[in-house]
Amino acid sequence: MRRSRTDGALGLRALALALALAACGATPGNPVAPRCPTDRTVVLASQADLARLARCTSAPGVTIRSGAALDTSVLHALVTITGDLVIGPTVGTSEIMLGELRVVGGAIRVAGNTLMHGLLLPRLERAGRIEIDGNAAVATVSLPRLTAVHGALRITDNASLELVDLSMLREIDQELALTGDPELALVEAPVLKAAASVQIEVPKLSPEAADRLRAVAPTP
Repeated sequence: MRRSRTDGALGLRALALALALAACGATPGNPVAPRCPTDRTVVLASQADLARLARCTSAPGVTIRSGAALDTSVLHALVTITGDLVIGPTVGTSEIMLGELRVVGGAIRVAGNTLMHGLLLPRLERAGRIEIDGNAAVATVSLPRLTAVHGALRITDNASLELVDLSMLREIDQELALTGDPELALVEAPVLKAAASVQIEVPKLSPEAADRLRAVAPTP
């Protein structure tokens, strides 16, 4: 039976589509792999920026800064940041949640986030220097699986901060500083054993809790 000209045209179009997909490294029915950054810090300033990183498991560095409301929970594949994680300034984001992030090879700096109420890194295990500074509305800092800080840990000048969860933190290579946080009443750090030095100036933290934290530093 002879094929019609229409059938022939459709066949040629299908062949052209298959060749185009092969050239792009994809096959029909299989999604194209995400183009994840390998050599530059990624700046996330919009929800579209977050969507482009959503399927990436690692990044060389991440900066989150925006005047818009962002939902960072979409970064559910991100496990490792080999460089720095910088959060801020932001003015429209109420919560930073990076639910699967486990390692930050560089520093974490969280500063100038006007409306952020919660910093939630529930699976983070280790990081370099951590600075959480000047976030007017943040009430909770939750790092419950963090075990080691390879640098200083400074939580300073957060006017509304009430709770810091460091439940599994064992050692801080450099300074632990808790200062200028007038509402901070609870620091969960039951297994912390070592810090190079400790500075605590938070009026609502109980004297017993403050003394226990100071005791992890070597005696002068």
